[in-house]
Amino acid sequence: MKNAQRGKVKGKNSEATSALAGLLEEEVLSTTSRFTDNAWRGAEAYHFFILAQRQLYEGYVDTALKTALHLRDYEDIIPAVEIYSLLALCACASRAFGTCSKAFIKLESLETLSAEQKQQYEDLALEIFTKHTPKDNRKSELDSLLEGGEGKLPTCVATGSPITEYQFWMCSVCKHCVLAQEIRIS
Repeated sequence: MKNAQRGKVKGKNSEATSALAGLLEEEVLSTTSRFTDNAWRGAEAYHFFILAQRQLYEGYVDTALKTALHLRDYEDIIPAVEIYSLLALCACASRAFGTCSKAFIKLESLETLSAEQKQQYEDLALEIFTKHTPKDNRKSELDSLLEGGEGKLPTCVATGSPITEYQFWMCSVCKHCVLAQEIRIS
């Protein structure tokens, strides 16, 4: 009788051990996935930061604005003053003065800036918005897509644009995506 009870207890222990092992394995895989994602996050942030600047200086102001908008997700990596200064510059160049105004509001509210720096941003904003209404004249295609309930779209690392087509490539290591037409084979 005692052997039968031990067998039941042993069976329950092995089920519990198996379940626990499964949960631990799942946690390890989840942690590894998060670690891999976090390892690429800093590189991704600075990639988009540099890409937006390059696009702006090459005259692709609308594309630069789309790329700079992604930078808001990286305030934990890139200083907010750098992100919102670039965003304000791209938005102003793209004549998206509503977005530019929001970037200036964010800049003026940063606690890391001195009173003198805040005043400089305030003066610049005043100069811009006395000439231009702080309103975006055209609705971006990204806003239209997001309002349609599509959710967060993958971003092309080559252009900074959201991927809305089915023809794209995804890296098997870092899981970043690029539009098929942006891949050039030499």
